[in-house]
Amino acid sequence: MSVVLQTLFSSLVNGSVYALMGVAIVLCYRSSRVVNLAQGETYTVSGLLTAKLVTVGLPLAAAAICGIGAAAVGALLFERLALRNRLHWNPSRLIMIALGVALVAEGMADLLAGADQYSFPALMSGPPLAVGGAAISRQALLLIGITLGATVALAAFFRFTLIGQAMTACAENPGASALLGIDVARMRQLSYGLAGVLGGLSALLLVPINGVTYNAGLSLTLSGFAAAATANMFHPGRALWAGLALGLGEGVVGAYLSPLLEVPMAFGVLLLAGLIYLSRGQRFGGVARA
Repeated sequence: MSVVLQTLFSSLVNGSVYALMGVAIVLCYRSSRVVNLAQGETYTVSGLLTAKLVTVGLPLAAAAICGIGAAAVGALLFERLALRNRLHWNPSRLIMIALGVALVAEGMADLLAGADQYSFPALMSGPPLAVGGAAISRQALLLIGITLGATVALAAFFRFTLIGQAMTACAENPGASALLGIDVARMRQLSYGLAGVLGGLSALLLVPINGVTYNAGLSLTLSGFAAAATANMFHPGRALWAGLALGLGEGVVGAYLSPLLEVPMAFGVLLLAGLIYLSRGQRFGGVARA
C-alpha cells in the first residue's frame, strides 16, 4: 500500500507541473491560435534566475519575484518581437518560430548557467506528511493546491469575465474584435504575460523538489502540449486533468513496468485517449455520425 501511495504522490507532483504548462499553452492558444512551444523556457528562466539570486545572498522572496517577473517579461517579449507581426503566417511556420525561440533560449541558458543542476530552498519547510506509510512534502502539497486553484481561476476567468471572453474573441476574429473596440494586441500581451507568470510560478514550486537545468524547459513543454492537445487547446480544466493523468501514467509505468517506458507509454495512451474523445462524433474514416 505504501508503494502505491508513494507512486501516487510523486505522480501528482509531476502531473501538477504538466497541468500548469498545459493550462499556460491553452491560455496562449485561446488568444492567438499559436501553439506556444517556448512555454517551458519560462520555467527554466525563472528557476535558474531565482537559484542564482539566492546563491548571491538575495532573500528567497525577492529572488522569487525577480524570477517570476523575468519569466513574464520573456513571454511578453516573445509575443511582441517574434509573433505579433507574423500571426497571419501559416500555423506550421509559427510553431517553428516558437520552437526556434525555445532552442535559442536553451542555448543561452547553457552559456550563462552551464550544465549544473540548480535549486533553492522550499517555500514550505517542515517535515513531510506521512500517510499510510508514504510521505509527501509540504512543498508538493503547495504545488498541487496552487495548480488546482490557478486552473479553476482561469476557467472562471474565461467563462465569466469580459476580458476573458475578449481574449477568445481576438483569436477567433481579430478584425471584428478590433471593430468592436477591443485592443487585440493588449489582449494577447495579457494572455502571454499570464502564461509567463504560470511558468515562473511552476518553477518556484517544483525546483526545490526536482532542481532545474538549462534544458529542462523543452521536455516540460512537450508534456504540457500533450495535456493541452487532449483538452482541444481550449479548455483549462481539461488540460488540468490531462496533465495529472499524464503524471500518473508516467509514475505507474515507471514503478511497475520500466522507467524507460514511462514517457512513451504515458504519452501514447494520453494522446490516444484525447484522439478518441475528440473524434467521438465521427465514424471510422472521418464520416460524421448521424
